Amino acid sequence: MRNRNLILFSLLVLAVAFATGCAKRGMTKSDMDRGDAIEAKIARAEKMGIKNCNPKELAAAKATLAHARHEAMEKHYDKAEVDGYFAAADKAADDLIALIGPCMEKMTPKPIGEPTTGVAPPPPPPPPPVAQPVAMPMLENIHFDFDKSFIRSDAKPVLGEVAAYMKKNAGAKLQVEGHCDERGTSEYNIALGQRRADSTRKYLTNLGVDGSRISTISYGEEKPADPGHNEAAWAKNRRAVFVIR
Repeated sequence: MRNRNLILFSLLVLAVAFATGCAKRGMTKSDMDRGDAIEAKIARAEKMGIKNCNPKELAAAKATLAHARHEAMEKHYDKAEVDGYFAAADKAADDLIALIGPCMEKMTPKPIGEPTTGVAPPPPPPPPPVAQPVAMPMLENIHFDFDKSFIRSDAKPVLGEVAAYMKKNAGAKLQVEGHCDERGTSEYNIALGQRRADSTRKYLTNLGVDGSRISTISYGEEKPADPGHNEAAWAKNRRAVFVIR
């Protein structure tokens, strides 16, 4: 009986030790912000078409970010080591964006053969004019509270007008730009601007607009509407902007 109790006690100690050894730590806010900013860059590259010409690099960038986030959650957290993992993930995201131009050029069909008669071929016809983005007529930007991305009540009438416009113009494409004020790090503001653009897109889809016609992008604090450094300027800069494409 005594031996049985001793065995049970030993198993209990081993179970507690195993559970303690497998415990995970919570990710810090700084690591979450860095991860969100890198994820926004990867999403931007994916929307610009990197998946069509270099899916392996896209998958590698996503895997590098996932590894950084995993290491940031580990109990044996080492800040310098985790910083290195996030730096590698950030570089992989930047490399993705840098690859898009050459990648798309490589995929563009080239003319077959060269003329052999010595007569120069006629110049190709000029390309059709590219429609430039124009601001949606008579519609305002919507604004957000400090450090928030939820849709305020004063934004809902404007979003109702945006949805009505999109439904009446079936060929229109809409881009939602997310913006922030200057407070906070650049990485954090890129992620916050993306959350604002995404919540705006979600609200419009709930109003019946086809989500495939709405794209999003974050500019963070890069494009302030008001260059001032006070609350009045910051309130104007925390916004979503609507652009027809």
